[in-house]
Amino acid sequence: MAMIKLDQVSKYYRSEDTVSVGMKNISLEFELGEFVAVTGESGSGKSTLLNVISGLDGYEDGELFLFGEETSHYTIADWERYRGTYIGFVFQSYNIIDSYTVYQNVMLALEIQGYDKHKRKQRALELIDQVGLTSHKNHKASKLSGGQKQRAVIARALAKDCPVIVADEPTGNLDSKSAEQVMDLLFSISKNKLVIVVTHDYSQVQAYATRKIKMHDGEVVEDKPIKKPEKVEPGKVIQPKRMPFLSLLRFAVRNLLATPKKLFFLMIMQILVIGVFTIVYTNQISNIREIGLEQSSVYPSVPETRLIVEKRDGTAFTAAEIEELESNRRVEAVYPNAMNFYNETSLYVVKENQFEYGRANVDGTDSVVSLSQRDVDGELPVLANEIVMSANYDFNVGDTVVINVGNAYYWQPEGASTISVGTFVVSGIDKQDRDIIYFSEAYLNQPSANESLIDYQKLSNLSDRINYELMINFDGDQMYGYRKEGTNITEDILFDGGGTRTILTNQTIQFSIYDVNYQSQISMTLTGLTLNVPEEIYYGFTVNQNTHDDIRDYFLTLLESTYTIEPKQYVSVSVSGFYAGNRLLNTLDSDAYKIYYPANISGAMREIQVFFASFLAVILLTLFGMFLYSIVHAVTKNVMNARKKDFAIYRSIGANKATLAQLVVIEQVMMSTIGFAITILLITVLSNNIYVLTATIKYMEVKDYFILLGAFMFFGAWLGLRFNKKVFNQSVIETLTQSRGE
Repeated sequence: MAMIKLDQVSKYYRSEDTVSVGMKNISLEFELGEFVAVTGESGSGKSTLLNVISGLDGYEDGELFLFGEETSHYTIADWERYRGTYIGFVFQSYNIIDSYTVYQNVMLALEIQGYDKHKRKQRALELIDQVGLTSHKNHKASKLSGGQKQRAVIARALAKDCPVIVADEPTGNLDSKSAEQVMDLLFSISKNKLVIVVTHDYSQVQAYATRKIKMHDGEVVEDKPIKKPEKVEPGKVIQPKRMPFLSLLRFAVRNLLATPKKLFFLMIMQILVIGVFTIVYTNQISNIREIGLEQSSVYPSVPETRLIVEKRDGTAFTAAEIEELESNRRVEAVYPNAMNFYNETSLYVVKENQFEYGRANVDGTDSVVSLSQRDVDGELPVLANEIVMSANYDFNVGDTVVINVGNAYYWQPEGASTISVGTFVVSGIDKQDRDIIYFSEAYLNQPSANESLIDYQKLSNLSDRINYELMINFDGDQMYGYRKEGTNITEDILFDGGGTRTILTNQTIQFSIYDVNYQSQISMTLTGLTLNVPEEIYYGFTVNQNTHDDIRDYFLTLLESTYTIEPKQYVSVSVSGFYAGNRLLNTLDSDAYKIYYPANISGAMREIQVFFASFLAVILLTLFGMFLYSIVHAVTKNVMNARKKDFAIYRSIGANKATLAQLVVIEQVMMSTIGFAITILLITVLSNNIYVLTATIKYMEVKDYFILLGAFMFFGAWLGLRFNKKVFNQSVIETLTQSRGE
């Protein structure tokens, strides 16, 4: 039984307008041990015959048998297995991987074949030595002469150790000496193989050929035995094995490093695209994470970089408990004297001796540990009387300022005295313009004053309510009154109205105000009052100053707890931002501690706001991602097209579609991963000096980085698979022909 048999096989080539005959009605048989020379003029069909026999190209009519088995039903995968198992190639145009060394080209065939990994190197060196290229084994193929390239290709073909070697014009581009060396090599390996050589110069193979086939116009016009070949029994054929992941990984790394200029260009493109998309993504994430958050009114001076932790039993923290908090990886510092931050009251700052002008409210207080030297103009505070402030306060380094309790724009009630936190020197200005006061470690670690504080903003609000929203019920009607300054009212209450007035004495009146939340009323009763009542009441009244003082004193005493801040046994815990703060909330023992994160309070509409913000972010990121993808696709497409020849060579050696798909996916995923890592590193470094980046990336969580990395890896893999699919839509010979034309 013939090893390869063609029975009336025909091959046609189609273009848009014409159909041409490659070969027609060819019937031939080939056996192991033969050295077959196929000759003929250009266009006679000899290369077409070789391409069909080797599975590089298909056929339309007739049947090709392999060991008696029909092949007309073969799929692309079947032809890949056929080439990988039986065929070794030597081409006129060499079809060598130019970016590989001689050694790498030979090793490639051994790896694709699945040769024993412990013997590959030795086998590759033996084959290289066999073709006389040991001295050039580490030379790039692009630097070899034509004869050296052809010998390297023969070594690669031998590496497959397959039963059939097909050579298409192997000496076409060589000088006579190199041609003779190549033919000697082919003859030396033909003893136990079938060697089919296509040549236009029969004299070059005449001394070696056992059979001569001549073609003309796609037909065999001569099939002449020259000498009887030695009989060769079919040996065991080595079936290609699936390339393990590590081999594919080495394959991918080799491909990337083999073309450093191309790698550099692609990496720059990856970094630019990944960087732009990452910045847009982080901006959207920061918007989603921040939207709908409100500052707790209970702790108005606690920013997102601090949490308040209190023991549930109300006792003070022990040194061991402080140390346990400090050991948490989310925690940057713990301050047992947390009252030094003035967490529960609003603060404002004024320049020393300028109490009427230059006032500014403080949005929060924090520790210097939240800053680094690059964050400030000037110096970080060291002494207890040094602070860092925002440039928004219009203060400068070296200014002396006073920090007071209260609100810069709420004037204190009559008779109230200002409570000052202290007088400080501005050692540095916060470059990020956060309206936060940063205290030194020396200040925060000093013992807290064990005294109550007055929140003058709350006190002022309550006084306004007593002065202008006082309520009484008189004659069945509810009326609102206010304090009357001066002594021109002799009665306790003067009702607004017209007509004849009547003086009522020894009256009992109940006065009421709303509580701080306007949810319920708080009342008091005075007796023995004198009322001035008009004939027609307009539902308003004024109160004598002295009488109102009694009312005011009663309510302020009754509600003292609402505007008084008592010392508490809690600690302040510093974190890097929202991400660390929320992670800390989840890790601390809620059974042992009460944990407050005042800057992270969800507003009533937060869920709806987050939903719409997330929806818009998905649309924006999708559209922007598609735009960037189109750019990457256009650039990568051109780069990948330049590799068509390499992929066709991989296929001719025996690499199948699955292997090459895995290869391009690994290459693209590696590029995306490395590009992403470099991008994140650059963003992290740049964020130290670009404060917009710093403010944005603080919202990023670990999962966000994995989401981004996964997205980039997915798109990279998708690009690779699209290219792989395009390559396999063509036969190997079509791809090689097209790549030569390009």
